[in-house]
Amino acid sequence: MELKKPVLNIVVVGFHHKKGCQVEFSYPPLVPGTEGKNECPSGWKYLPTLALPDGSHNFNSDTVCFNLPSLTEPQQSVYGISCYRQIAIEDVKNRTADLTRSTVQKSVCALLSVPIYGYVEVKLSLIARAYFEQGDFATTELLEKAYEQLNACLEPQDIIGPSRLLFVGMPLRDLLLKWKHKMLILFKLQLLQKRVLYFGSPVHPTCSLILSIVSLHPELLSKGFQQVACVKTSIEPPPTTAPATGQPSPTNLKHSTQEAAGSIVPKEVVPNQEHPEGVGEATAQPKSEPADSPVTAVNPENLTHSEDQSSLSDSSSSSFVVGDQDVPKKRRSSAELVRDASMYTIAPNFESLCAIEPGSWGAPLRIFDDGNLCLPYLSLPYLDLLTDPAVHSYTIGTSNVLFQHKRQLANVLVDVEGGIIEMLDLETKRQLHLTTEDLRFIDYVVRNAQTPREDAEGSEGWIRNQLYGYTVALLKTSLEEGTKQDNFNAHFMTAFKATHCYKDWLKRTGEGNIPAFDELLGGHPFAGSLSVADMKLKIAQTMQNSDGGRKLNQAVTSTSRVVGTAITTAKGAFSSWWNTLTTPVPVQSPSISPQQEVTEWKVETQGPEVRPHAETIGAASIEHVVSQQQGTAVTNAVIEIGKEAELLNRIQLINTEDAQLT
Repeated sequence: MELKKPVLNIVVVGFHHKKGCQVEFSYPPLVPGTEGKNECPSGWKYLPTLALPDGSHNFNSDTVCFNLPSLTEPQQSVYGISCYRQIAIEDVKNRTADLTRSTVQKSVCALLSVPIYGYVEVKLSLIARAYFEQGDFATTELLEKAYEQLNACLEPQDIIGPSRLLFVGMPLRDLLLKWKHKMLILFKLQLLQKRVLYFGSPVHPTCSLILSIVSLHPELLSKGFQQVACVKTSIEPPPTTAPATGQPSPTNLKHSTQEAAGSIVPKEVVPNQEHPEGVGEATAQPKSEPADSPVTAVNPENLTHSEDQSSLSDSSSSSFVVGDQDVPKKRRSSAELVRDASMYTIAPNFESLCAIEPGSWGAPLRIFDDGNLCLPYLSLPYLDLLTDPAVHSYTIGTSNVLFQHKRQLANVLVDVEGGIIEMLDLETKRQLHLTTEDLRFIDYVVRNAQTPREDAEGSEGWIRNQLYGYTVALLKTSLEEGTKQDNFNAHFMTAFKATHCYKDWLKRTGEGNIPAFDELLGGHPFAGSLSVADMKLKIAQTMQNSDGGRKLNQAVTSTSRVVGTAITTAKGAFSSWWNTLTTPVPVQSPSISPQQEVTEWKVETQGPEVRPHAETIGAASIEHVVSQQQGTAVTNAVIEIGKEAELLNRIQLINTEDAQLT
């Protein structure tokens, strides 16, 4: 069978002052038989809004990751990476009539058959920069060569394979150090298959966070990411043509009569709509309807949420699994897992948990299939998709504030820029509460990540390995009844065992009949007795997570600022007062010397015409000399005699001038 090319299309999307976002160029053409200019398949008619995200005009550059349904294979998705740039009109050498604004906004996109976002992003950003620097957007030979070269460096797939490229560009360690224990909350949140909305602008940090959390689940990116954008919508879309990428002939996007899922098509509002099943539910999401079951459209305005009026806020302090292979490789041995166990008692079989082959226990968990979507970025035209009854859960990213106003559409809101996780119902908050054992585990991982060593504890590979062992322990414990499940949070375990992905895992493994689990002990790998360190972790988590703790932190910060200012002022006043006490008292000089008396007498004996003037000058000068002497020690007597002699010379000079005048 002929292998599919990793890069399906190179697309240029631009912003037109009258038409808005539109596809300006594609290679190979998105619509077969066309020149690839200003053409877009109807099934992907909102592709330009994904490549040019909402609010992009506020930034000179951004990177967007998005997913689309395949137009030719109903159970496959297409993965997109877009490099957005905005430059001044003066930098464009070949200006066309449609360039009427002071800036030019365009994106260079790559549509992929495998989710190697980060690997292609590095190369695509260089291509986009060269395309903009040439200053002539009508010249597209550069893009055509880039398409050929990208595929050439990725082929043949059977030798290179996409697995080693899946985690390129995912800043796992940086995100872990920023979000700390919140990373474990987001990791467990995906297992519950909730409706989760991430928002932030620019878009790239949001996409990175979503894909990083996804990549922590064993083999999810390599083997469980095929249907992340596939869903049977409740409205018949128009026929469309498929992109010219070597796939079969065009096909209809609607597959309601087939057993496989179809593609995402935003729908229009239809009267007499019903409330969608599962919106705001704290328990497991319902399974999808059979392929031939009727479904009706839903109006988002009619949706309500039981917890909408009293939402619970969950704030954090501010904040990508094992290297999956297409052909399973041997896991790390216990000798390679060096750990600092000075603070915590780690289960003796934790190394054996990490060493189990992924395929032996049915990895991956199918979190994103059967109407459970993962869309790193979603634009406003797709808003109605979230209310479709066929959509059971989703993890989406957005930059449009209107998504945040539709609070009834989500169970959890994640503010990426502010580092805040807001849970909109009490049951979800209970399910995602981290136990003492969870806090020990994530604190242990964070501590090692702060001082990483290559291919050892703290490195990104090591971090993924810890989450792999955690997942295996979680699944093993879920098969046993007893108090050990409480170590993972009893509310969480109950909700997790009711999800579609867990039931599917039980079915695929024969109700958990896994020989590799026979020799393993159940329970949390960081179970143990309570200690003072645990109390500190609990207090820190409470202060960071709860709304009351957040307000207390803000109050303490404000009070500390005010008190600090007051202390600084008081210290200044005290220093001034202390200086006045410690300054030595000046020593007064003795009475007027005989020489000064002689000076006075000489002034007195001058002629009558000169006497008043000489008296005034002489008395004033002598008074000035005496006032200076009062603040001088006796040791300065030599200097005082010199000043007196100078004063006598001045008086004689004045007398001489007066005599000449008369």
